[in-house]
Amino acid sequence: MSVHGIEFGAGYEERQPVVLLLDTSASMGRPADNPRIDELNTALTSWFDGVRAQDRLRTRVEVCLITFDSAVRVHDPGPGRLVPVEEADPGRLFVPVDSMHPPTLRAEGLTRLTEAVDTALELAATRYRTLQRQRVPVRRPFLWVLTDGAPSDAQGRPLDAAALAGTAGRVRQGEAKGEWVFQVIGVRGADLPMLRVLAPKATSPLENLDFGRILDLLFQSTDDSSPDQDADLIHQQVGDRAARLARMDRLERDLR
Repeated sequence: MSVHGIEFGAGYEERQPVVLLLDTSASMGRPADNPRIDELNTALTSWFDGVRAQDRLRTRVEVCLITFDSAVRVHDPGPGRLVPVEEADPGRLFVPVDSMHPPTLRAEGLTRLTEAVDTALELAATRYRTLQRQRVPVRRPFLWVLTDGAPSDAQGRPLDAAALAGTAGRVRQGEAKGEWVFQVIGVRGADLPMLRVLAPKATSPLENLDFGRILDLLFQSTDDSSPDQDADLIHQQVGDRAARLARMDRLERDLR
């Protein structure tokens, strides 16, 4: 079946939109001898290859990839590169996971997280409504944020809780209405107290896990959830799984 020129596999029953928001700010370029951005690039390529190998997921999952630093960009599958959101065609930004070939990410600039989240919520809601109008069975979108920093304004100043209030309220209202599920993963260096202002029940600290395992964790939570499952329960399940992964990781390090 073709939707907006994008081919989906035969035999699909429903669609699962996923929005992946990736921090590409300057801090992701550290440490100099093994920058986090290189780890993330490798993990993304491997993870998409792994998901593509699963027929059930290839026919159901569609992905929109957003990056945020001093600007918010979205991966446009037409030219196959990251473009400013305002230049992209919203109708083609969600692509089957089988067709997603992530671009090589670079680390630079600030951490404009709130703008990225607001953009992602709008794109997710638009996609959900579009599929409903087309009478395509669709689950509520899942939005995943991976960040190692603190939200900042256009001048690079850290945002306070009041500055996050509007975005945080929109996230929670949408979850309460069943419009999306929103999850934040704070990796090494993340300002966890501020991230928890944005997502009080949905922020997990995974400072020492590699990005591939984090992506697996997030995707498992999406794949295992039922369409009518409460978002808070999903967040609790993600938190429990994250805690188990962190304990296993510490145990492995101790045994080395």
